[in-house]
Amino acid sequence: MQSGKRKLIVFTDLDGCLLNKHDYDWSAAAGTLQELRRRAIPVVLNSSKTVAEMRELSSELGLDGQTIVSENGGAICWGKEVPKLAGSVEVIGSFRRDIVRLLGTLKDRYLFRSFEDMGLDGVMEETQLPRHRASLAMQRESTEPLIWEDTNQAREDFESVLHLHGFHLTKGGRFWHVAGDASKGTAMQKVTSEFLRQSLLSSPQEILLTAAVGDSPIDQSMLDVADVPIGIPTDRGLGVRIDARRGIAATLVGAAGWAEAVTRLLREFDEPSG
Repeated sequence: MQSGKRKLIVFTDLDGCLLNKHDYDWSAAAGTLQELRRRAIPVVLNSSKTVAEMRELSSELGLDGQTIVSENGGAICWGKEVPKLAGSVEVIGSFRRDIVRLLGTLKDRYLFRSFEDMGLDGVMEETQLPRHRASLAMQRESTEPLIWEDTNQAREDFESVLHLHGFHLTKGGRFWHVAGDASKGTAMQKVTSEFLRQSLLSSPQEILLTAAVGDSPIDQSMLDVADVPIGIPTDRGLGVRIDARRGIAATLVGAAGWAEAVTRLLREFDEPSG
């Protein structure tokens, strides 16, 4: 990868990638994050988490004011990279209230528990989040997570019903997610296009190079559209498809794997092409 007039943007999932899946620790990635900040390389968090959760996490990670993509591409909270939109939230998927209304009509046909069903105490139990964090996780705008407790055949039928109403079901690291016509990949493309427009205003010859980091099937859409897809393995191995010709597969899990892969990304970005 040749740096030249290229500008790198890193899109990343959180749980199981930048954050360890079970304890949410990110200390193993702290040094790499610091290096990205030093180089002024934008890090766009692209997660199933809510805007409220991610704003707080952004501050903890030292990414204050940067653009974030929430709820698996359902909403974008624009950051300082897009001055005219900074601080505004753009919903590009369906509205959660419509999803919850439909799920309510399906409770007598299928076995599942959504965040709406669990309530705050249930979400705390399932996520092992403290009350404040669980409350932020419930402030959803465009998706609804659920735990599937029925058969695979029933799930296929359930998905068919969702499709008839314009929704789809995707597997994340912990939960299944019901959403509208939005994905991490489409949101990533929208953010990249806006970043490119802003970049061309100041540096007409600049080319944006995108990297995306993910560990689960719900991340696949952004890995597929990234210039450099990066896969982080789970305890069961690599759960995403990575094009070996242009991608990077970490050998470590969680934040340590994130640091390993992004460090390699930076090293290859600095190398002149042959």
